[in-house]
Amino acid sequence: MTEELSRIVAEMAVRDLLCEYTHLIDQGRLREVAALFAQSDYGQCGPDGIATTVISSDADAVFAACSSFIRMYGTPPMPRTKHMLTNTRVFVDGDQASALSYVMVIQGTDDLALQPILSGRYFDRFSCVNGSWQFTQRLFCLDHLGDMSAHAKRTL
Repeated sequence: MTEELSRIVAEMAVRDLLCEYTHLIDQGRLREVAALFAQSDYGQCGPDGIATTVISSDADAVFAACSSFIRMYGTPPMPRTKHMLTNTRVFVDGDQASALSYVMVIQGTDDLALQPILSGRYFDRFSCVNGSWQFTQRLFCLDHLGDMSAHAKRTL
């Protein structure tokens, strides 16, 4: 495979991993979300992408953080959200990669009309281990906050 083709394949694999997260979180599959970050740093950052709070390589702690924050509805329990990634830029360097994405989360419940509840940016890093791409870092920067009353169990 040529170097350019290898880079394109890696970019596609990273984008697929980014999408896997959005599908899992919106389906309320928090254990699987946590597993994505079992070997990575997971946390929040400031506008400059510098970490402010981080959980390091601890899937149980990621699960606990998500479970204690996200309200669930129905059976099976789901947050009734859609995480939408846009303007994603992926940079590949051999078996390492990084990505910067915009994220907007919309939510609608029986009591909350469908609306954006937050927007921000993901600062992500990845590595390819045995041919499979995985997260090594996910930092979230909150840019705009809407009505989180139906989503959050506590304030951000």
